[in-house]
Amino acid sequence: MRESRRKQIMDSALELYATEGFSKCSIALLAQHAGISKGLMYNYFNSKEELLAAVIEHGMNEIMLLLDPNSDGILQTEELEDFIRKVFNNMRNNRKFWTLYVSVILQPGVKELLTDTPEVNYMERFFPLLIGYFENKGSKDPYLEVLTLMALIEGFGVLMIYSYPAMRIPDEALTRFEERILKMFI
Repeated sequence: MRESRRKQIMDSALELYATEGFSKCSIALLAQHAGISKGLMYNYFNSKEELLAAVIEHGMNEIMLLLDPNSDGILQTEELEDFIRKVFNNMRNNRKFWTLYVSVILQPGVKELLTDTPEVNYMERFFPLLIGYFENKGSKDPYLEVLTLMALIEGFGVLMIYSYPAMRIPDEALTRFEERILKMFI
């Protein structure tokens, strides 16, 4: 029950942070939007910053589980292909979530707030796995390969923000983009 309520609060906060902006949200407003009292909110999160870190950490942990499902620290070709397919499938099936998520991360002050938070610094977790993958594949410039892959995937997330909900990117276009990325990196 506690985890269910925590998830409800985090989902509600993500929506409010994305629509109202992180800086405009107070604990009282976040509690009201989640349909709970301010006092109950403090039973789950000490501050709006802690709530934001939990939302970001949850999203990044889900992505990390997709990238290295066996948590061995080594990325195999099958794992990278599966990761790319699952990320795009998740984007297709959870457009609203990813639109909200990316829009929150890009807000002024959010990155600075999370900079020294190791559990949400996902780049430090992604890069070694991906660098190792491209090194093992014999890439002349593994770092450039990682930057290109990340820019393509994250860039699509930004594109989703600008198009949602007014313009829905057709699933077949998303699938073609996914296949292009797979062809480039697998």
